[in-house]
Amino acid sequence: MKFYTDYVYNSAIKDYEKKYIIEYNDKHLEESKKEDNSNAIINKKLINNLDKKFYDSIMKSGKSENTFIYSIVVSNKWNFSEASYNVFMTLAQLDDKNASTSIPDLDFLDDETKKLALKFLQKASDENDPNAKYTLGKYYLEGKYFKKNTVLGNSLLNEANNISGVRLD
Repeated sequence: MKFYTDYVYNSAIKDYEKKYIIEYNDKHLEESKKEDNSNAIINKKLINNLDKKFYDSIMKSGKSENTFIYSIVVSNKWNFSEASYNVFMTLAQLDDKNASTSIPDLDFLDDETKKLALKFLQKASDENDPNAKYTLGKYYLEGKYFKKNTVLGNSLLNEANNISGVRLD
């Protein structure tokens, strides 16, 4: 019974979030039409200031090529951990098999792109993103893409658990 109640509760929250995001996007779409320049809205909400709700709405409704660019800009300008992690995941998900795994395999990427992905993963971890800390911790434990370091790997996993308040492994 508890599982069913949790499921219904979580479904209701997701439905509300979807409705909120659609309304939020519609509002900003109208604003951009009034200004006759969507770049002005993006400049105002992501470059000059960081409107996290606007960024979230772009991430949830945008195309990957747009979200990737906005994530790079927001990550570099505002050191926003979610944006840094989104850059990493966008690169990782260029291989469809990484869409359904918690620990992406980057071996399909060329060396420079792999370095870029790992740079943004490290940046997200440094900015205290729990998913980035978890992924980076797993890479250190496995010795994948980084020299094996079980102490650092376990430390990152513990930090991820503490930040999220949920056991992630």
